[in-house]
Amino acid sequence: MKHLRRATAIALILLATSATLAVASSSLSGTYVTTVKTAGSLNGTYHITFTPGHFALQAPYGITGHGTYSLSGSKITVYGPSSSCKSAGVYEYKLSGSSLTFRKIKDSCPRAAILDAHAMKKV
Repeated sequence: MKHLRRATAIALILLATSATLAVASSSLSGTYVTTVKTAGSLNGTYHITFTPGHFALQAPYGITGHGTYSLSGSKITVYGPSSSCKSAGVYEYKLSGSSLTFRKIKDSCPRAAILDAHAMKKV
């Protein structure tokens, strides 16, 4: 009986943890758009679509990319969208209504000029 209660408790904890992670990941779900005007050759309109744990980027000139992300509280760690930068980027993010903003904590990749430039609006 004692083992059954312990197994049930562990199962409930695992279920709650999985549900919490799914809700956190899905909190960004959707497509966001921004027009960058302060990044020189990277200027243009960007669309980024988040699904739990993944994102897809549509950049100017028909350029596309894919990457992954993880959330921890108000921090997001991103990998991608291109193979030219292998390191992770860490940002603080804020979702307020339909507005998504990023503040760079650590990122040496060009994506920092896009994510940190302007608020993104959910479409």
